[in-house]
Order: sequence, then structure tokens, then C-alpha cells
Amino acid sequence: MNKQHIYVPFAVLVATLAACSAPPQKDVPGLSSGIDAANAGHYRQAIMHEEAAEKKLEEANKSLTHWKNDHYWNIDDRQTALDAAQAAAQHRLESEKEMCQWLTQVHSQNHVQDGAVSAQHSAVFFADGSATPYKYEQHEIAILGAYLEAHPEITADVNAYTDTVGSSSSNQNLSERRAAFVTNMLVKHGAKMDQLHVKSLGEAQGPDNTRNQDHRVVSMVTVHPNYIDCPDLK
Repeated sequence: MNKQHIYVPFAVLVATLAACSAPPQKDVPGLSSGIDAANAGHYRQAIMHEEAAEKKLEEANKSLTHWKNDHYWNIDDRQTALDAAQAAAQHRLESEKEMCQWLTQVHSQNHVQDGAVSAQHSAVFFADGSATPYKYEQHEIAILGAYLEAHPEITADVNAYTDTVGSSSSNQNLSERRAAFVTNMLVKHGAKMDQLHVKSLGEAQGPDNTRNQDHRVVSMVTVHPNYIDCPDLK
């Protein structure tokens, strides 16, 4: 009797301690979506390429210092150093391209002139299953809405997509809700409905049941007169 009386509370204590020590629930898809969103966009890509260029440039300069000081090196070191210098130059070029695309996106409303026609691209991104873009990206919609209000002769294509997680029918519905949210915000910020060509395209092309931040997006493309940043940058 005494043994049983002692054993039962001990078992309860063990179960209670086990429950208390259980790790908190993880949200890998949610965290991955947040990280992907933080890395999306021309400005962030420009920074990432610049960081990569600096890293490769540091490797090349280290080898150059060794060579100038007649330190030991071999044929493999030579090729590695040359590859690092080439990679640094390529990343720097890609950084400049991304930065120019960002400038085009941000400054286009200040550069409207009569003449030839060019296209401007911008986009907003969404979390898994969400029809509301990240808050820090909603200013993109406001900028475009004000731009369209100021230039009623300009039109915009608004194309909504999802990734391939979930059924095709649910993703079609989700893309329609994303398109509706962006359209309503554009109108709220001054655009007219007859300026907007809206398409809800459902799942973007890609492997089935695959999360992809680049595909959880509404892209916005305007056609307007004679504007491009860095026209000689290829």
C-alpha cells in the first residue's frame, strides 16, 4: 500500500516535468517565408551581390599581396585568385543592375517625358496562404496608385500568382483574392479601374507542392513614356 501511494504522485510528477520541458512548436514554413521576403526585391539583391563582390575581392587582394611579397604559391592558387577577381567583377555588375532596376522602380514618376515608350516593373510579395502583402511592401502599391492618378494616360498590368502548395482550385481562388487586394489598394491611392488590366493566374510554373516566395506575388507592369535608369548598363 505504501509503495503504491508513493509511486502514483511520482508518476504524475514525471509527466508534469516532461510536459514542461517540451520544446516550443516550430514554424519552419513561416520563418522561411519571412526570410525569403526579406531577401526579395531589387534593393536587397543589390546589397547581396555587393556583399559577395566584397568577399571575392578580399580573396583576390590577399593573393595579390602574397604575390607582390614573393610568398609561396602554386598553379591552383593562381587560378583561384583569378576566379575570385572575375567573380567579384560579376557580382559588382549584378549589384549595379539590381540597383538601377530599383531606381527605375522608385523614381519613375519623376521621369515621365514625351517620346518613346518603356515598361516599368514592380511587385509585392505574400506569405503562405495570405492575400495581404507584407506591410513594408504595401508602399509599392501606394506609389503606383499615385503615379497612375497623376498620369491617367498610363495603364498597368496587374498579374497575381501563387506557388504550387495546395490544390489548383484553392490557389486560383487565392490568386484572385491577391489580385483583388492589390487592385482595391491601387484604386484607393488614385488609380482608375479602366487603367488596370487585372489577371488572376493561379499557380506559377514550377514543381508541384513546392513553396516559392518568388511565386507568391502580384506583379505590376506599367507602360509609360521614355524613362530608363542606367541605359548603358548591360
